[in-house]
Amino acid sequence: MPKVVFVVGAHRSGTSALAGALGFCGYQHSPQLMPAAADNPVGFWEPLPIVRLNQRLLEIAGASWDRIPLWLDFSSLSRRRIGDWCANGFAEPASAAWDDAFGGVEGDIVCKDPRLSLTLPLWLQTAEDKGYDPDVLISHRAPDRIAASLTRRNGHDFAAALDLVMDYWSNILANAPRSARVVRYESLVAAPEHALGRVGFAPASEAARRDLLGFVRNDDTNSAAGVFPKPILPHSLAVLNDVLASADGACLLRETMPFLTPFERGRDEHKRFCGQVYLLPPSEPVKSFTIPARRRRKVVLHCHIFKNAGSSVDVVLKENFGARWTEKEFQTRPRMSNADLTNGFLRTHDHYDAVSTHTGDWWFGHDDQDLTVLPILFLRHPLLRIRSAYSFERKQQADTLGARLAKEHDFPGYVRARLDRPNDFAFRDFQARRLAAFQSRITTDLWSTAMRALEALPFVGLVEDFEGSAKRLEAYLKPHFPDFRAYEAHRNVTDLSNASPQDKIARLAEELGEELFDKLLAANATDIEIYQLTEAQWGTRSPVAGKALAE
Repeated sequence: MPKVVFVVGAHRSGTSALAGALGFCGYQHSPQLMPAAADNPVGFWEPLPIVRLNQRLLEIAGASWDRIPLWLDFSSLSRRRIGDWCANGFAEPASAAWDDAFGGVEGDIVCKDPRLSLTLPLWLQTAEDKGYDPDVLISHRAPDRIAASLTRRNGHDFAAALDLVMDYWSNILANAPRSARVVRYESLVAAPEHALGRVGFAPASEAARRDLLGFVRNDDTNSAAGVFPKPILPHSLAVLNDVLASADGACLLRETMPFLTPFERGRDEHKRFCGQVYLLPPSEPVKSFTIPARRRRKVVLHCHIFKNAGSSVDVVLKENFGARWTEKEFQTRPRMSNADLTNGFLRTHDHYDAVSTHTGDWWFGHDDQDLTVLPILFLRHPLLRIRSAYSFERKQQADTLGARLAKEHDFPGYVRARLDRPNDFAFRDFQARRLAAFQSRITTDLWSTAMRALEALPFVGLVEDFEGSAKRLEAYLKPHFPDFRAYEAHRNVTDLSNASPQDKIARLAEELGEELFDKLLAANATDIEIYQLTEAQWGTRSPVAGKALAE
């Protein structure tokens, strides 16, 4: 059975030197390697198909090579290993990337990418599925030297560099199999043949031995240059460093691992405190997947608020985008944004140009140079939205809470039953809550967060002015999709009367009675203010007020 050696380690820790050195020991590299660069003139020795998929997986999971969040399961909010999550969901894309990287390569091979430190379980599984016997070498280097190299190459400050080292080392210790061995970069540079021999590798020939000695060179970054006095490492990092350094040329001593649990607990608390958290959905096998991802992509995201003409908007989107439009619903949790799930879906399924969702949030912070979301949000006077919801749910053939209550009560009874449920946010500033998610994944003050989101949103439509909103929608999307055409469509309409919004609210107030009407107004005060601001800025009809119109 052929072997594959996975070389893992933090960036700038000597992984390139170790992977390149294995080539002199008879191990083959992928014919598709990342080109050499000024900061690595002898080569990175990284198979591009593997690197591209690793980069893509980190993007889907809200990360990058130098930004590692705490990953939590959305359902349980428990810690989630990104490598296990990838192994459960991306086996098929990994298989394709492997074939692309190593198809036609015979004999033993070496696979190196520092990101393997995070995704290793996926690639160990893939290697075994391809008939390889996997082995793992951990490249270790003194953390202050890694930090100095990251500062020189990438501009990281000392604290950020050490924080990144801790992320990589803790993931390596969690993911590496018991047979993984450590090679200190300092040992490899000082005596390459001896360092490789201690972990079971030898030059394939005398010529290879001479070439090996000429290949391995010292890094051009001088230790912790510019840092004086010698930096004092955080205790947890010092312990990690001692564990790895003491295993030079051997397997990690598993009896030294019990400290890892309290260490990770401390890291978790630190990341929670700093807001460095990313929520992952349950792992589902992904099949429709392209590598690499489309870059500088723009996606229309219709956040379909219940009973806000969303079905009519979807008709327009489907007509314009066809197979490049889809609907997707996401898990939800009370008082918690699920924008991370939406982000993961958009980055995974990059063949879509437009997505509609009742349940998915978006957060402006997820936009980057490769993904720009063009949000569509329609608002409606909150009291008219609630009246429409009652009419719809009363006829709806569904066993939802709203449908049951609508069938059991007249409209005043329905409103009273919903307001009597303290956590029924569908009747309490519901639109403001959807708005706030654009501005912040954790909302502490609903009013101010929703107002900032309203100011930042590039487009907000009005149900009561659908015709005017459709014209603005076309002007908004045409610069990005020149063939886009908007028009006035009507789907799932529950009120076919020609009464004005003012008259409808007056009838609603009379139907509810003053006490219940006032209670409903109070529960939706922020929604009403948001609606009135939107009407004043973009509406072409006369403004729709709240209680004043009922008097």
